[in-house]
Amino acid sequence: MKYEILAVVGLLFCLIVIAFEYFIHYRFAEQQDEKEANTRMINHRMKIRIEGVLYAPTKVSRDSEIKKMAEEINNDYEIYEAVIRIIESVKERVDEDEKQSLSKLIERVNDEVNPVSIYASMLEMRDVYHKGYAMRKLADLGAKQYRDIMIEHSKSKNRDLAYNAAMALAKLGDEENVAVFLKSIQNDRLYSSRIINEFFDEFEGDRASLAKLLFADCNTYMRSVIIKAITPYKIEEFHKMYIENCASKDFQLKVACVKAIATFGNKDDEQILQIAAQDNEWVVRISAVRGLALINTPTALASVKKALRDKEWWVRQAAANAITQMDISPRDLEDILGGYDRYAADAIKGVLYKKLDSLQ
Repeated sequence: MKYEILAVVGLLFCLIVIAFEYFIHYRFAEQQDEKEANTRMINHRMKIRIEGVLYAPTKVSRDSEIKKMAEEINNDYEIYEAVIRIIESVKERVDEDEKQSLSKLIERVNDEVNPVSIYASMLEMRDVYHKGYAMRKLADLGAKQYRDIMIEHSKSKNRDLAYNAAMALAKLGDEENVAVFLKSIQNDRLYSSRIINEFFDEFEGDRASLAKLLFADCNTYMRSVIIKAITPYKIEEFHKMYIENCASKDFQLKVACVKAIATFGNKDDEQILQIAAQDNEWVVRISAVRGLALINTPTALASVKKALRDKEWWVRQAAANAITQMDISPRDLEDILGGYDRYAADAIKGVLYKKLDSLQ
């Protein structure tokens, strides 16, 4: 009897838990529906307001409509962003003259609403998400007067808040404080490797100067990640450093530097890339092959053709892609396709078939 009572109590408890979870999920879905309905209503209302401005018959009526729109926004960032989003979407469908009119409309709305004050007021919120979002928006608006607040939050123990504050500083081109933030996370490999590219992409200042600050005091892993992040910008200032580390004993650093050297396509770097093309690591060989393709000399072509016989499929594929972009004669191509080297022929055929498919 005792066990039966326990079983019934246990069953009731499970039913209560299930009912509670159902209620939570139902309420969450209901809130989502309410939010979506509210967003639709805001968009509809703002479209009407914007049309009222665009088709106003006189300047007085247009000014009146803009003021009414500003009153309806009433420091609500979601309504303000809905207005800007709708105007931008309209700009995509009109001619140049109308685009200019719409750009002026955004300026007028900003004059009436003062978006900086809207986002600045959000900095007082306790919610970390809204604080971070506000800082990013203030940076987009070039509001440098809030830089000290961003610096303070970039040192926060809350990772999301610190990240968004530092990204805002990057948008403002504050290399010193961005460098401080990036150095603080250099030992967290998974995290730092993911976001360093983002920081250099968003950075509005001198990327070379920021990289120099970081290189002055960072570990080898961080150095390799930074090099990978700045490689697309082909910063000549670091060319010598790349060359010096192409033979580094640290694998990540060596790969990063060979990739960086490869992007320059300098004929003076051919010997370094020729050596890298014989490296034991296939990742290094791929980068070297791509760099040799850009150099495009007869000796570079010979090395790329040799890479078509590489034991690693990825290298053969990279060589096949590279060789179709080099100054190779039809006779050489025929020799590869009709030769005894199955790997080379298959690699070239694969690339040519893809090119033909893209043309259809």
